[in-house]
Amino acid sequence: MNRQFVLTIVVVTAICAGTTAFPQQHRPYNEIMKDVGATFASLKKNLDANSGTTAAEDAAKLQQLFTETEAFWAALDTGDAVGFAKRAREAAAALGASARGNDIKAAQVSYTVIQKSCANCHFSHREETGKGFLTRQ
Repeated sequence: MNRQFVLTIVVVTAICAGTTAFPQQHRPYNEIMKDVGATFASLKKNLDANSGTTAAEDAAKLQQLFTETEAFWAALDTGDAVGFAKRAREAAAALGASARGNDIKAAQVSYTVIQKSCANCHFSHREETGKGFLTRQ
């Protein structure tokens, strides 16, 4: 009887561990970066067209993407990259607020902060391979 009880506990524990580990898996980093690139390009077009509403939508999407980016780097314990993603996420939030208020000039300032954060991270953690990019810690 004790053996069955212990075996049942082990099986239940294994199932619980498996189900809690599954949600922690994230989508591939290159997919996140492709979405960041496309959204950032759309944001630039919308800011240039003085379209605050659609720029704010792009900024909201970037906030979510930079949150994913931050989680990716946090799992690798890469502090500077986490900081770059956090600054970009915060700048996207500020940009969204400015764009919703139709303050395109302030939104442009936040756009530059995002651009610099991305450039710093790419300089530190991206390597050209000739066939694409390699992410390094």
